[in-house]
This record gives sequence, structure tokens and C-alpha cells, in this order.
Amino acid sequence: MPNIQDYVIWRGDLPLDRVPLCDVDALLLSYLSYMPYDNIVGDAFDGGISLRDAAQKLLEVNEREKTPLAYNVKEDRKLLAALMESARFGNIRLVGYTNRVDTKLEEQFSAVTYLLGEGHAFVAFRGTDNTVVGWKEDFNMSFETEVPAQRDAVAYTQRVAAAIDLPLIIGGHSKGGNLAAYAGMFVDEATRARIQTVYNFDGPGFNEATISSEAFGKVDMRIRTFVPQSSMIGILMWHREPFTIVRSNGVGVFQHDAYTWQILGGGFITLTERTGNSHFADDTIKRWLEELSPDMRRQAIDGIYAVLSASGGMNVSELFEARNTMSVLKAAGAMDEKTKSAVLEAFRLLGSSMIGGVPAWLERTASTVAQKMPWEQRREEAKAHAEQQPPELAK
Repeated sequence: MPNIQDYVIWRGDLPLDRVPLCDVDALLLSYLSYMPYDNIVGDAFDGGISLRDAAQKLLEVNEREKTPLAYNVKEDRKLLAALMESARFGNIRLVGYTNRVDTKLEEQFSAVTYLLGEGHAFVAFRGTDNTVVGWKEDFNMSFETEVPAQRDAVAYTQRVAAAIDLPLIIGGHSKGGNLAAYAGMFVDEATRARIQTVYNFDGPGFNEATISSEAFGKVDMRIRTFVPQSSMIGILMWHREPFTIVRSNGVGVFQHDAYTWQILGGGFITLTERTGNSHFADDTIKRWLEELSPDMRRQAIDGIYAVLSASGGMNVSELFEARNTMSVLKAAGAMDEKTKSAVLEAFRLLGSSMIGGVPAWLERTASTVAQKMPWEQRREEAKAHAEQQPPELAK
């Protein structure tokens, strides 16, 4: 089935001023925020570079230096090539790029603004990248009221509003969707009034205090949240807004990959229900967080992060290199008793939460199977059919 790459080719001949921005366009722009625009897009909010030229430069740098692109180099190269030929996307201008990774603040934050050329600006926040500190910041959301990237998302959106006199659409994929929703909640009133839509593509939710706040109520009707049917990321924490469930051809957690989301024409192929595995993960994590106090979460997460950081690896992929594995194991062995106890207790409670969720998972699975195999209805239909046959055939 078609994905965002196919969509660019199919819809690419129709400019945005003829066919307005749709949900699939928003996913595409959110995904493109993962591209390494360093030294390609400046931080100023005027001038900028066309998406066509930015795509060409990304391809040239990737070819010359073998640097990564977003997440899938092979597919990303095809996508960028298609964007270069696209009347719909090629003339979009990119401005205001920022990219910051700060190990001391435990922050990973990046954003870019697209001037769509039809009277709107789209602010896209990057989701979690491959840095260890980026993953640490994600986990910090489980015990912090506000993490640095959320604070910077608010400040960035207000800078965009001050520099660009256009209606705003904001969005992101994964953590980027969380940042977009957070920015929508906590920008000043004048900026919030200019935000037309907030897109959250499989991004985690918030703690219960945040989604129960007055700030959430001021923007919740503008938040459009999309998750794949087996979502494991977008269902984390708490949501109050409804989901749109998108069919993905990925397996399990790999449905988080935007390339696996299925598209028909100018929209997503949608489903009415998430899978039992997604509900199981949702129930398990929420039960686990309810049993762990914020202090216990902090101790356990800080302890695990300290162990992983001992490797010296900056990226998640580097943790699995042989030279770093020994450093991680050594640091784990040297963990103080208080931290070790917190980590072990966290894993014990996680196991308990998983076991506690099994009955609900079995009940949901059985219900799904029963719906797909309506034996009673089929038996009645067969009986009625037999009664309509000539006697010699009905015997």
C-alpha cells in the first residue's frame, strides 16, 4: 500500500494553494524535521532556503560524507529525490532551524519552520533522535513536570509568532508531537490564538496534572493525534484528546516508523480500534507509573542513564559496540546499593504490572476473535439457507 513517499509522487503536481494542506502533508513535514539541516538551513526567520534546494544539498552531503539522513537512508534518498521534482513541496521555504543536544541539561531539541507559500507557517518539532541524552529526556517526562525541550518548544513557537505574521500550524512525530501539544498549551494567549491546528503523530501524552490543567483545555479541540493500530509510543503517559488510528504495515513497535503508515489518495487508511497488544502496553505502563513514585522513577532512570553514559557513547547505536559494552557492564557492577535497589524495584514492579494486565489482554483478545468469527450468526444463516432448499437437498 502507498506511504508518504508514494504520496509525494502522486500528489506532487498539485500546489498547496490549489489543494490545501492535509493530514498526510502534516506527517510528511513532521518527518522531514528529522533531516540534518545543519549548515543548510539557517536560524533566521527570513529568507531561508527552498525545500527543493535543501533536499539537493542533503543528498549531496549524504553521498559525499556518508552521513545519516533521517532514519532510513535508502528510503530517505528516494523521498528527497521526489521532493525535488514536486510542485507541491519544492518551493516551500525552510527557516528558523535550531538543533541542540545538551548533556548537562539532558536536553535534545530541534525545530524548523516551513513557509508554505499559501498563507500559513508550519512549525515542526523533531522527535527523539539517536542520542542517548534524547532518550533520557523522554524518560524524564515520567517524573518531571516540564523537561527542557518542552520549555524550548514554547519559546521557539513564540519566536516564530513574533517574526512571521501568518496563521500557524504546529506538529511533530514522536516526542515532536508531544512538544507541539505542549507548546500549544503554554504559549501566550496572542500566539495561541494564531494556532489553527496542532498535529501529534504517535507522540506520548502528559502527566495527569498537565492534561487536567486549564492550559490543556484551551487547545485540546485543536489537537489532532494519530497513532498506528499497534502503537507503543503514542499511548505512553496520559491523553485526553481522541486518537485517529492509522493502518500500518509495520510489526509491533516498528509501526512508529512513518514510512509504514498506509495512505489512500489524500488521506490515511484508518481503523476503528487499536490492537490488543497496544492496549496491553498502555495498561501495563500506566499501572507501572501509578505504582512508582516520582522519586523512585527518577532514581531508577538516573541510575540506568549513569550506567549507559559510562560507555562514553553519545548515540544509542554506540552502546552495543563491543568496546563500550564492557564499560556498561563495569558501571552496572559498581552501582551503589540505593540506586541498584531502585532499579531492581522498578523492574520488579514492571513485571508485576505486566502480569496484572494479562487477564484484560486475554479478555480483549477473546472478544476480538469472537467478533471475527460470529459462529452463532453463521449457524442461523446456514439453517435458514437449508430451509430454503428443496427437501432432497436440505437433508
